[in-house]
Amino acid sequence: MFTLVPDAEEPAECASGFAYATPERGIGPGVGSVSRIFQYQARNPLCRPARTRAGSDAVIHVLTIGQSGQDHVEVLIVLSRGDFAFFSANHAIPLYEFTTFEDITFGICPMVGSRVEEAYGYWAKISVGDVVKMLLQCLERVIHSAKIAHRDAYKDNFLVQWHPESLLTGYPSSSHPRVYLTDFETAISFPNGTPISECLTSGIPMGSSFPDDVSRYKRPITPDVGAGQPYDPFKLDVWQLAMSFKNFRSTISEIHELLDTLREPDASLRMTSSDAYYQLSDILSSIPPRPTRF
Repeated sequence: MFTLVPDAEEPAECASGFAYATPERGIGPGVGSVSRIFQYQARNPLCRPARTRAGSDAVIHVLTIGQSGQDHVEVLIVLSRGDFAFFSANHAIPLYEFTTFEDITFGICPMVGSRVEEAYGYWAKISVGDVVKMLLQCLERVIHSAKIAHRDAYKDNFLVQWHPESLLTGYPSSSHPRVYLTDFETAISFPNGTPISECLTSGIPMGSSFPDDVSRYKRPITPDVGAGQPYDPFKLDVWQLAMSFKNFRSTISEIHELLDTLREPDASLRMTSSDAYYQLSDILSSIPPRPTRF
């Protein structure tokens, strides 16, 4: 765990727009408070927190060492820099800049307030509606329209500005926190114009930090991935996300029925992310705030 503290010669912390806390949680030191925004738990040894000269917090990622990881950089150039980064439905985490040292390329991204995986089952007093609005953003995959699949789309790779905690505040949030997708190490891209039926790959989704070492891959896999057969990586993203919400419980049966269909082992019977997004939108429109059930 790293905690960023102000230096006497540096400016005070500056709100970046990517991390907030609800007033009910206060300044600190409790969970969900402002002081917790400045703490960063490094789950990957290739990531470390930093503070910019302007006082906003960032995360520095090792993207390439030599030629290893170049695909990662190319995906970020498409999704997190330039025109595509401005689409409202693009939830890829923005990239401030690239920097290099010898043969190492670093990417500098904003530090985001919290993780989607903490939305339920942890400290946040969150309603079903709050969770589903986050899930809806997770399904809003404009990156698929760019012919890019993440291939590690579990909820621990989604970040969120803050947890609105409708059950703590007693009222729905007047604004909804934005969800960001991070860690594109295993992402795969296809040339523009490639028919969707030809956007296939095979093998375990491996990243540059553990190339070709299948024994280090601990995520669940679908039957076609495990068998080494060609598979649709976009539908794999949908399955991975739904699998990571397998422990989500509520009294809304329609949500669980939809998630069950997204966990369908046969990819040909599984929805696309856009179809799932629209179906979940219909369900969400009928849900008032109510507590989750564990």
